[in-house]
Amino acid sequence: MKIKQFRYYNDNLTYLIHGTTDAIAIDGGAVNEIFEYISKKNLNLRYVVNTHNHGDHTPGNHRLLNATNAIFKSCTELAEDKYLMIEETQVKIYDTPGHTLDSICFHVNGCLITGDTLFNGTVGNCFTGDESTFVNSLKKISALDDRTIIYPGHDYIQPAMKFAKNHEIDIDKIQFFLKSYSPTHIYSTLSQEKGHNLFMRLHKPEIKKMLKRHDLPVQTETETFQSLKKIEIWD
Repeated sequence: MKIKQFRYYNDNLTYLIHGTTDAIAIDGGAVNEIFEYISKKNLNLRYVVNTHNHGDHTPGNHRLLNATNAIFKSCTELAEDKYLMIEETQVKIYDTPGHTLDSICFHVNGCLITGDTLFNGTVGNCFTGDESTFVNSLKKISALDDRTIIYPGHDYIQPAMKFAKNHEIDIDKIQFFLKSYSPTHIYSTLSQEKGHNLFMRLHKPEIKKMLKRHDLPVQTETETFQSLKKIEIWD
């Protein structure tokens, strides 16, 4: 099973999971690129799905569905089903509310497509207003194998790494990660996220110490999450 990444708008990312005959489009805003790719590979688009129901992630749905025999499955359906089958391969679905109530992640072949739940270096905004649920979703992701490849819904790597450097997180790890950065292929490993993503280090003393210098509360991981969001300003 292969994963193909496409960029659209300025920083949004589309994914195509496919085998030799069938494909799944996730957040398929890069419609023309998808059509060109599936035509070249002679693939059948079987499903059109999303990581969550925000307009910048769903703009390609109607065109993809109208031009193919693909089936649409909502995030709620997928969260209930817990997996999606493609060519006898199981794509696992993780319910990860926080950014939105319907946020989900797709896990296959050691890769996790995370939408706006987890980016490379930061996390999405908490539009649900329930930060404790968001923290629990991040813990669910954190429990996966450290070698898991994180494929996000946006390319926010450069501002996220600047934010991390501004707050005294391991500069060497950040510089090493940035050397591998390419706008043509946006990814990280879960191990890297645990090293340079402040929101994946809520329990770490150095994060709490830094936030205390800003006179921000860190009594719980939820408070720490909220406090980090208060200082997360990208220049």
